[in-house]
Amino acid sequence: MKNIGREILITVLLALVIFMAIRTVAYNFEVSGQSMEPNLHNGQFVMISKIQYWFDDPQRGDIVVYSSDRVGHHVIHRIVGLPGETVTVQKGKVFINGVLLDEPYIPDGSRTIQAHKVPEDQYYIVGDNRDAASWELVPRENIVGKAWMCYWPMSEWGSVLNYSW
Repeated sequence: MKNIGREILITVLLALVIFMAIRTVAYNFEVSGQSMEPNLHNGQFVMISKIQYWFDDPQRGDIVVYSSDRVGHHVIHRIVGLPGETVTVQKGKVFINGVLLDEPYIPDGSRTIQAHKVPEDQYYIVGDNRDAASWELVPRENIVGKAWMCYWPMSEWGSVLNYSW
């Protein structure tokens, strides 16, 4: 009996170590709401790479999960503005330093937002459904990681649509 108890304890401890190691580098997230449509949908589950930004800076076009000070929980949206840039929105179209951002994955929108200068170490982040999404300046330390794979529902299994410019 003593050996069986020891084996069970070792198995449980090993499982905990493996679980903690995986949670250190990856994070699963459930999409909630319509703010990322048409690219991500309510109820989808995606895997987030937490280690992506240990080696690289976030880039325009990345879909990221971040801790939102505005809503008080994690949110998934896309980076459109980088530190030091000026972001303006005219009739749903994003302009970076006065130049139209090519976003073939975005439906037409109607919103207009005045120019914002993105402070150092912050990112301008918005959902793909521009008329239904919030627009936020997000500090670098609030970014949890980059979305890289949808795993549920099975019919949506595959890579997440990240764009780089």
